[in-house]
Amino acid sequence: MIKKILLSLLSVVFFISCGVKKDNTIKIATSVYPMEEIVKIASKNLEKKGYKVEIQVLTDYVTANVGLNAKEFDVNFHQHEPFMMIFNAKNNGNLVKVKAVYDVYVGFYSKKYKNVDELPDNAKIAIPSDPTNQDRALRILASENLITLKEKDGLYNVSDIESMAKHFEFLQIKIPALVQAYQEADLVFNWPSHMLKIGVSPKDALFLEKENGNKYSIILAAREDNKDSKKVKDIEEAFLSEEVKQFIVEKYADEGYPVF
Repeated sequence: MIKKILLSLLSVVFFISCGVKKDNTIKIATSVYPMEEIVKIASKNLEKKGYKVEIQVLTDYVTANVGLNAKEFDVNFHQHEPFMMIFNAKNNGNLVKVKAVYDVYVGFYSKKYKNVDELPDNAKIAIPSDPTNQDRALRILASENLITLKEKDGLYNVSDIESMAKHFEFLQIKIPALVQAYQEADLVFNWPSHMLKIGVSPKDALFLEKENGNKYSIILAAREDNKDSKKVKDIEEAFLSEEVKQFIVEKYADEGYPVF
């Protein structure tokens, strides 16, 4: 009788141990260099803790957020907080900022002209079509006295332009297509990671953003339901490691800087 009871207990323990399997897989959505490289560096530290890390590189930022919101990923690493908040508002999302990791020197580039004064009347200026980055681009143009913006609360868009130094035509373009716009437009807003793919660095920009208070720092994002989990805490620690900081300082100094 006792033997039967012991066998039954062992069976129950075996069943429980098989059913409650520890999840050591981490799924991260990210974008191209330097984000992908930073994720790879962080992954090495996570692997030392026994995790298996799966990285998916996506060029569509919204897709990365949809996937995180749907629990296809544990975290993503490709966006700034204002972009994430707009996504949440439009998609009933529950994404949250875990930590800001680095910021970049965004600006305006031209393949045709060497300085702002050369821009002709009817020059085509390519800016992002999404609300947060369009607001950022317009504020930079205003800081260079190329346009003036009416006073308002919230995000600026092209309809808020009050005056222009010359007559400009604004092209509202999705982020991945801004690199191609550099070949065709007279002036283009873009990020260093995108321009580096075609051999153009921030040193080649007509002008760069002067100051933003790190409002647009690239963040590690998770969800409300997993932000406090051990897994996400371990991911955060890996992203804020000395190895990640060293990479940004030594390999990415011309394009950006760490904010931790």
